[in-house]
Amino acid sequence: MAVKDEIRAQRQKLKGQGFKAHWEYFWEYYKIHTIVAIIVLIFVVVTIRDIASKKPYALYTIMVNNMGMETQDILQDGFMKYAEIDTSSQAVLVDTASNYLSSSMDNTVIATSEKIMALLAAHELDVMVANDSVLYHYATQDTFMDMRDYYSADELKELEDKGMILYVDRAYMDYLASDDYTNYLTSGKYDENNKYAVIAAEYDETFEYDIPDKSEMSDPIPIGIILKDSSALKECDAYPDKTAAAAIAINTDRLETAKKFLDYLQK
Repeated sequence: MAVKDEIRAQRQKLKGQGFKAHWEYFWEYYKIHTIVAIIVLIFVVVTIRDIASKKPYALYTIMVNNMGMETQDILQDGFMKYAEIDTSSQAVLVDTASNYLSSSMDNTVIATSEKIMALLAAHELDVMVANDSVLYHYATQDTFMDMRDYYSADELKELEDKGMILYVDRAYMDYLASDDYTNYLTSGKYDENNKYAVIAAEYDETFEYDIPDKSEMSDPIPIGIILKDSSALKECDAYPDKTAAAAIAINTDRLETAKKFLDYLQK
């Protein structure tokens, strides 16, 4: 019997059997089509809504390893009020959906890395907030601006006196960009007398950085704010057991607003 003949026969059987019988028949034969249609409809509605309501970003911040349940709303609302953002024409996004747990290099870590790289490539990312070891990891990859490009010498001195600056060693970054490091990645061999080679090898083994003190660096670069007493982060309980830090993306197109966000987090 052809499929259309079988369907016709089933319909004959259903005559006079009420709604329940008809619904069971419909669900059995058309549930896949129905589910697909519903998904497509939802996608179209959401897309139209997003296009209609989309506003340009005044700020895009990614928060990695956030622990707070209401962090996004608290920081978005708090910063928009602090910076007097015109919400009728601009939006602020504090993206709290990413995790980077260095102790387990799994698909979540890979997805977070790919997301950050994509945001940087699109010039969408303005600020990154994370526990200090994760932020330092990204700092070694030349991800953030030198704070000397947007803070005055007096402002940096005040922050340094408070122990609020996260530094990265340019000499270590240069090693990561060198042929020696490339050779190590392919051969597994490195110069044990080169302290930067040792640091890189230890990270590849443990996926953890023991952040060195500024005094131990050959060419320290200030790249981030250590948020020791941020009332905003405490309010949302974003990093209850870790030291958080924040830095501005190296290719941000919204530097003024990004700096305001760092100022807001320091309050």
